[in-house]
Amino acid sequence: MQLRRALARAAFALATLMAAPVCDAAAQPTASFVWFPAEPHVGETVSLASTSTDTSSPITSQAWDVLGSGPFNQSGPVVETSFNSPGQHLVRLLVASADGSSNIAAELVPVSDPPALELLPFPIVRFAGNGVRGGVKLRLLSVEAPPGALITLECRGRGCPVRLQSRTAASTGVGTVTVVFHRFERFLRAGVSLEIRVSKAGQIGRDTRLLVRRDKPPRRIDACLSSLGNVVIRCPST
Repeated sequence: MQLRRALARAAFALATLMAAPVCDAAAQPTASFVWFPAEPHVGETVSLASTSTDTSSPITSQAWDVLGSGPFNQSGPVVETSFNSPGQHLVRLLVASADGSSNIAAELVPVSDPPALELLPFPIVRFAGNGVRGGVKLRLLSVEAPPGALITLECRGRGCPVRLQSRTAASTGVGTVTVVFHRFERFLRAGVSLEIRVSKAGQIGRDTRLLVRRDKPPRRIDACLSSLGNVVIRCPST
């Protein structure tokens, strides 16, 4: 009798265990998404596309939190957004299935400042003169630049007529403005160097240097300026 009772209790416990609901994590939807372009810039339209799947139940809703810490207030498999500052921006996607299960995907979207564009028309720096004993005799020093560009000429070495001179290319209703530095149209002795910077906020400018050498033609070096106007960089087209 006791054996029968023990077997009955064991059978009841086994049946209860088999009937108990089991939470299967694999039954949840797999939330995931991608974005285009892969490396967006500030202010650029970004498309967020869900790649979520669920093998056991149809996906019924997909909601987005593009701020990373706010409500899931945009819905659909694809949404568009933009970011107003550089950095890593958190985006979340909430996916729900017909069986009531849900899952959240979170990704960091890298956003950078837009690339700087070159000054257009790109500035042209002109030197003309002759090598003479002990230096060079300049007949012309001019800069052709777009209106609004800041032109700075810095002179180093003995015999500079001025150390620093700045001019702004004033608008004349044409595509470019020619600025002539008459004070440097003169004899410059060996050892003098001139640096001409043409810049405009947010754009890549020009940096040109003229090195006056003894018994040799002057050496000219052309490069570009960063969009901040204070760092010499390699020109994008070279």
